[in-house]
Amino acid sequence: MPLNPALNDDSLLHSLDHAEEPLLRMQNYQQQATRYYDRKVRNRRFELYDLVSKKVHDFTKPEHAGKFGFHWEGPFRITKIIKPGVYELDDCHGNPLPRPWNSMNLRRFYT
Repeated sequence: MPLNPALNDDSLLHSLDHAEEPLLRMQNYQQQATRYYDRKVRNRRFELYDLVSKKVHDFTKPEHAGKFGFHWEGPFRITKIIKPGVYELDDCHGNPLPRPWNSMNLRRFYT
């Protein structure tokens, strides 16, 4: 088979187009899944000075907590509403937490 640079270039471009199609399908699927999930999510709204619990993440759990450790900790007081869904918190002694918290990681604390 003789070398034909024009045919090789066309063949290479054709194979690159086929290589991008699975990536485009995957991105389309991810966008559809995100839209489906976001449609069902209810935003949690909190007011200033509400008491909330915050989710305990794996990197903040005590080492010996294990499977039956606490999943929520608190109470914390909302001291500032940065924007809807993002809050700054203080602990029960009035010490501020180092970063803002998203409402997905908070839930109302009932006393």
